[in-house]
Amino acid sequence: MTMEIKDGVLHCAGTLAVDDAEQLLQLVLDAEQPGADLSACEHVHSACLQVLMAARIRVTAWPEQAVLAAWLRAAIEATN
Repeated sequence: MTMEIKDGVLHCAGTLAVDDAEQLLQLVLDAEQPGADLSACEHVHSACLQVLMAARIRVTAWPEQAVLAAWLRAAIEATN
C-alpha cells in the first residue's frame, strides 16, 4: 500500500488494509479536505472506507476494477 498527498490530492495504491486506517486518517486530517485518487487501489478495507466516508472525501479518480469502483462509489457518494 502506498499513500501520499501530492498537490492537495491523496494518492492511494495497492491494498488499503485495516492497519492503514490510522495513517489514512492522519493524512486526511493534515491535508484538510484533500481530493482522492483511488485509481491504483486494488482493495479497500472497510476501516479505510469508513475514514474516507467520515472525511467526506472528494474522489477525483475511481479504482480501475469495476466492482471495487462501484462499491466505493455507492458508499462514498451516499455520504457526500
